[in-house]
Order: sequence, then structure tokens, then C-alpha cells
Amino acid sequence: MDEKTLLAAITKCGWKGAWEEQVSGLLSKLNLLERTGRYSKLLANLKGANDKNNFTASVLEATIAFQFESVGIELQYEIRQDAEDESSIDFCWKTKSGKTVYIEVRLLQQDKATADSISSQLDARNVYAISKDGDDERQDIVRVQKVVLEKVQKKDGSPTKFLTAHQDAINLVAVDITQIILGAFDVDDCKLVALGDPSVPDINRREVFGLFQDTQPAYPALIQSLAHSFNHVKKTLHGVLFLFRLPKTELFNFSSRGFWRGIQV
Repeated sequence: MDEKTLLAAITKCGWKGAWEEQVSGLLSKLNLLERTGRYSKLLANLKGANDKNNFTASVLEATIAFQFESVGIELQYEIRQDAEDESSIDFCWKTKSGKTVYIEVRLLQQDKATADSISSQLDARNVYAISKDGDDERQDIVRVQKVVLEKVQKKDGSPTKFLTAHQDAINLVAVDITQIILGAFDVDDCKLVALGDPSVPDINRREVFGLFQDTQPAYPALIQSLAHSFNHVKKTLHGVLFLFRLPKTELFNFSSRGFWRGIQV
């Protein structure tokens, strides 16, 4: 891929402005992936993207692939873990220890109401002011949980991904949460998503039941039902990899720092 092609793809998706500095960094990553011969579909997705969401999701996948490949770790892109899988999983990494790590990636962007408010304020005054209280933060945390669930199962709880749960398979969902809670999503928020209120100090609790949290007989029926809806995740998913983008403000040329929470493997 050359710079002209990449800039054309960015413009086609609706961005305006000069992106040459960011494009140069992204392009070097894409060229490394191209040389491996294993990412033709990912590169085609970038070229063919027709909106900002699709493009930025592909950029995230390319960034993750680059961070592995640049240190000599080979990945497979978009593979079926099991013959019964309805769809592919983004990445597969066969480790030297004999484990096979499957990683499904999701870019989680600012909720529409917040994004619209920021956009309208910027259009009117070129500045914006937004605040969120504890309930708003709880809604964002639950939204992250829903995204993880949507990646592995249907609304009725039937599984769609990660149908293989043998001892040599490690199943992960990686979620870029850079924009959530106005960019202030922190380690305790990650713990709340995965392990719920008991995993954080009292001051940071948000009445959240975690994806991997163990239920207790004394918990009310509502919590028991919620815990039941997490059964497939608990049985087959080993953890959630929370991705923090560095630097946060870059759209195209960034790296991802990860924080992992889940069950012990």
C-alpha cells in the first residue's frame, strides 16, 4: 500500500484535513504486515472501508497485529476456531509452550449521546464541557460488558464464538476502551467489568456484577439471573484484555497498552 492509497481511503471514510504525519507512521506498520503475506484481507478491509467506524476498527486490528509481528510473534488473521463456529475470530497466536491463543478484537467508541453533545458544542464554540456521575460510569461499564457478551453469544445466550474450550486453547476478547468514560476508564473500571464490586475499594463500587464474578446463594433472583446469562463467557472465555491507546488523541498512528482481567489459566 502507498501513501496516496491510504490517504484516499481516509478521505473516502469522511475525514478532512492533513493527515500526512499520522499516515506515515500507520503506513510503515501496514507495509510490515503486507510483507508477511498473512494480512491481505485486513489490508483490503482498510482500503475498502466506507465509514469512519469500519476504518478505525481495521486500524486497531492492524496496530495489534503490528505490535505482535514487530517483535517476531506471528499471528493468523480471521480464522475459524471450530467447524461449528458461525464466524471467524480475529487473531490466532500459537505460542512456543503449545498453547493457542484466540483473540477477538472490538473498538468501543464514545456513546452516541455523548459524542453528539461534544460535536455540537465544538461546532458552536470550538470547546466542549461534559461530566459524568457514578450512574453514568456504571452505564459505561455495563456497556463494555454487553460488548464482550455480544462478541461471544446471541441475546438468548446461545454461543457464536469460542466453541473450543480445551486445555490448550486460551480465549480472549480485547476491547479498546480509550474513549469510554470520557477517556478516564481506569484499572478499577476494568476490574468492575470482569470481577464486579468486590474487586475494588468501596469508593469505586458501582453496583456492578462482574462477567467472571462468582455468585452466592444469598444474592437476589435478579443477580442470579444475570450470573446465569454469563455462563458461556465464564466457561469458555479466559479473560478480557482492556486496551488503552497511546497517545489517546491519535486516530491512526498509536500503540496499545493492555490490562488483562479474567480467570486464572
